[in-house]
Amino acid sequence: MTPRGGFCLEQRLPDNTRGITAITFAPDGRMFLALDSSLAGDVDPLILYDAYHPSRSVAVYDWVNNSTKYDEIMVESSRITGLDYADGALYLSRAGEVGRIPDGGSYEKLADGFAVESRLFHANNGIVISNGWVYVSAGGVRDGYVEGPIVGVGEDGAQQIVSGGNPYAARIVRAPLGELLSQRSIAAFSTAARGVRNPYGITADPSGRIWFTDNGATNVPDEISAGDEVNLLDPGAIGGSEGETPYYGFPLALNGAPPDWYTAPVATLVNSAAPTGIAWAYDTIYFGVYGRYPGLYRLGQATDGAVVAERILHGWPILAVATAPDGALWIGMGNGGLYRVTPGCNN
Repeated sequence: MTPRGGFCLEQRLPDNTRGITAITFAPDGRMFLALDSSLAGDVDPLILYDAYHPSRSVAVYDWVNNSTKYDEIMVESSRITGLDYADGALYLSRAGEVGRIPDGGSYEKLADGFAVESRLFHANNGIVISNGWVYVSAGGVRDGYVEGPIVGVGEDGAQQIVSGGNPYAARIVRAPLGELLSQRSIAAFSTAARGVRNPYGITADPSGRIWFTDNGATNVPDEISAGDEVNLLDPGAIGGSEGETPYYGFPLALNGAPPDWYTAPVATLVNSAAPTGIAWAYDTIYFGVYGRYPGLYRLGQATDGAVVAERILHGWPILAVATAPDGALWIGMGNGGLYRVTPGCNN
């Protein structure tokens, strides 16, 4: 892999063969990894297509001393796609549920009942804690085009179809952290945004805005947007009822311009891009792309002011993107690759 634009790539854990599906850091620099079986090369389909297969784990890695191994603090987990650290605990988004591991403690389930479609790799995916709220990117249960384009219905009807009627699917949902810890129920969550298919990575920028990627539908003609996007959610725009929350357009198949009340994506990607992890670093957004034209991208600005997505690293499959307390960007890959990405190179 060769980074573009003056970036330095440092590899860690060179002998790791377990897929890295999520990364986060504690303020003191501890690095947490969500590990899976290998997701590249000789893949075991019985594990790959079973989100509940207890073959995943969470590990702590000493990157400062460039350790050659990691210490697992949770084993025999279902598929883990989101990690975030807050107030002395590691928070996990894993197949169908959200939980946490307090420092020195064991796993505690906080909420279950999220929709899971193992065949499509849809479930509750990323997790981020910002300004006292827990945000989760929750996928739908329908592709949205392969099974037939969703047309002839309104936004509410389309939302019901793609979510399978689950009020915690095909949405960005959030819960007050205090209420989630006291209730320990999915009922603490409410809709923060609608009109998404399989939102994956989610993060917060320094001002508290929420950014997320959305994996669009498959086999969509190029003249129709499949919904592969980088989106921005302003918490101040979230209304008091579901109908007052921002709507991002999917799952309706759109040939023309969307209604002006839809929230436009910050960056529209090519169909089947399948964006994955996302993080704020070096004053902009960085995100991984798993599908078409894979690699690590950042958001930039063209001379006419338009936001553009620039690929700075070609690689596959990049799943996890996170920023360390020192400001460095890290990526984790499905083949076990773990890399620190910094501007310039340090000898």
